[in-house]
Amino acid sequence: MCGACGRTVVADPVLGSVRTTRDLLLVAQTVNAITSGLPGRPVVRVAGDGWVLPGRTGTTTSCDTVEQVWSALVSIHASGASRLAEALTSSLPASSALADRVLREGIAVVEPFRSGVMAT
Repeated sequence: MCGACGRTVVADPVLGSVRTTRDLLLVAQTVNAITSGLPGRPVVRVAGDGWVLPGRTGTTTSCDTVEQVWSALVSIHASGASRLAEALTSSLPASSALADRVLREGIAVVEPFRSGVMAT
């Protein structure tokens, strides 16, 4: 907590030291574009200083970092990890530096699931 607004600030290496609404929206847009081919795909939405992903049973998952977004997606759609990894890899290089970092973070999170080695 920095003290200025009274909120806890969560460090995210993908976003850097400043979180703008525009950056949060760009992350959501990038993730949603990649997951558009998944059956029953969850839609990532901006909520405050992070993101929310709806689950299949009506539950929601709150995410504070880009890594948490990708991890939540993989846990929701573990069977689609291979397709997700292929979509991420084929989307590189991205159109912006932030989108590129988002995709590379996704690859780092999805690869262990794709190869069958689940990270704990």
